[in-house]
Amino acid sequence: MNDKFETAKYYAFHELSKRIAEAIEAVLEIDVTIMNKDLIRIAGTGRYRQGIGEKIERKTAFEYCLLTGEAQIIIKGNGDHPICLECPRRSTCTEKAEICVPILFKKDSVGVIGIIAFESKQKEKIVTNKQIYLNFVQKMASLLEAKYSEIGMQIENKVLSGRLNAILNTINEGLIVFTAEGQVLYKNHALGKLFAEMGIDNKQEFIKKIWRHPVIAKLMSQQVWAEPHEIMVEHHHNKYGLLASLTTMQEKEAKEIIITLQNLKKIEKRIIQAVEKNQVKLQFQDIKGISPLFLDVKRLSEQAAIGDSNILILGESGTGKELFARAIHNKSQRREFPFVPLNCGAIPDELLESELFGYEKGAFTGAYTTKIGKFEVAENGTIFLDEISEMPYRLQVKLLRILQEKEICRIGSNKIRTVNVRVIAATNKDLRRQIERGLFREDLYYRLNVIPISIPPLRKRKKDILYMTEHFVKYYAKMLKKDVTGLSEEAQELFLLYDWPGNVRELQNVIEFAVTFATDTKINSQLIKKRLNISQAITPPQIGEEHLPQIFSKEPLSLSVQRYEKEIITRHLQHCWDKKYSNVVKRICEELNISRATFYRKVKELGISLNNEKVSK
Repeated sequence: MNDKFETAKYYAFHELSKRIAEAIEAVLEIDVTIMNKDLIRIAGTGRYRQGIGEKIERKTAFEYCLLTGEAQIIIKGNGDHPICLECPRRSTCTEKAEICVPILFKKDSVGVIGIIAFESKQKEKIVTNKQIYLNFVQKMASLLEAKYSEIGMQIENKVLSGRLNAILNTINEGLIVFTAEGQVLYKNHALGKLFAEMGIDNKQEFIKKIWRHPVIAKLMSQQVWAEPHEIMVEHHHNKYGLLASLTTMQEKEAKEIIITLQNLKKIEKRIIQAVEKNQVKLQFQDIKGISPLFLDVKRLSEQAAIGDSNILILGESGTGKELFARAIHNKSQRREFPFVPLNCGAIPDELLESELFGYEKGAFTGAYTTKIGKFEVAENGTIFLDEISEMPYRLQVKLLRILQEKEICRIGSNKIRTVNVRVIAATNKDLRRQIERGLFREDLYYRLNVIPISIPPLRKRKKDILYMTEHFVKYYAKMLKKDVTGLSEEAQELFLLYDWPGNVRELQNVIEFAVTFATDTKINSQLIKKRLNISQAITPPQIGEEHLPQIFSKEPLSLSVQRYEKEIITRHLQHCWDKKYSNVVKRICEELNISRATFYRKVKELGISLNNEKVSK
């Protein structure tokens, strides 16, 4: 087997040999010695007791017996024996007679037993009873052989058992081996860890409930094995979801059942995290820009990525706030864990809480299964809260607690869960003004704004406009298989004069449009003017006095503001319908710089009709 097995067998065989040598000496009253296969004395009585552990010379009766596997009887004084003629101790030897018997194991010699006479009286006993003594020593050798084999099998079984236990304990799943009657024969270490993480107190009772579970009983009756099945075990008024796999072993007449168990919630969480991790690993070098102002922001972001502080990214819509958030995550020590983005303005208020924190099965109508929240999915990673200014005020309190205590609680549960998550938030609004208006918590603002990063708009970094244009032209020309190399000089001037309210996102969209419809290698200015609608972009439409609220009317300010908001949204809707634009809601949200959730809330509050086919779609 291995060195550990051989060492164990070596010491066990030596210990037994000592007892056999002492037994022979007690019966025959003649000195006894026992050698192993390396001719090392492992047991001895009388004169040989002090020589245990020594290696004897070669070309002796012991070596001859070991090599041939044949017993030897040597009586000195009746002429020299052929073996004695080659013995290196021939001139100094004091032995008068000896009997050597090989110890065999699977037809191989593994040692030698010898009885040696040093006195005439002992020699006479050997001469008189040599056949009796030979038979006796051979029987003792046979006893050693049987014990040697038994010891080998015991140690081998012990080593194999230890190896099997070690293998079973490397398995991450909890494992239980049952008899056919449900008696537990074995449990691995992972089972204890599984029960600990699930918070199960009475483990023995829980194991019995697993064995008696209807799904397990049905699978055993149908002889269905190995296929994983979901089981729900109710224990002390709680329900625990497990993924169970079964297999069977037939040992002679006895049948043993092996059940492996996994935490269903943990599996679900790992799957979601694996999906979140399977994303493009955006790096800072992938974010294009050459203007000094922009490069300063990149350097600041790279330094911020190294730490673990919360970050607040500020910038207008389309400046690339999420790109910076991803690059920061991929530069940080959390890069091997999930990056979980969530747009707080794109999810209705009543659903945002469950998205963030998750919920338990049965927490509310429609909660048919347990849902893991984004904070749990982002465990050890980063959660990116985009449009943080749109988060409802009541949820800001819960977010503040997470930032302070690093703990969450799912909807419908009393169990507190610790989370290790870095928070990166982003907004295109002035949070200071939001605080003044009572729409954003000041304490939450300071918790988020540990490291502020302000991304400058495209109009403040003119150098980046043509640099990024060149990059986007190459990209879309290759993707669309168009022979377009860049902009004409007049088109470049238009790009530099334009304010780019939609920033990089708008620039990218314009380039995609221009490359798609370009008929020459250079994109001309007429195509750009058509796409940018330059005249309206430079001279915004004026609102006549008849559309303004009566400033000096006696009605409350809130009603005047509502009437003004309703007028603006209605005029934008009418304009989009007249122009037959697609994606009406998206276009209005971009023009008014509001989220989709805010748009629908205003429509509901102001009683604006959306009875239009395109809006409905």
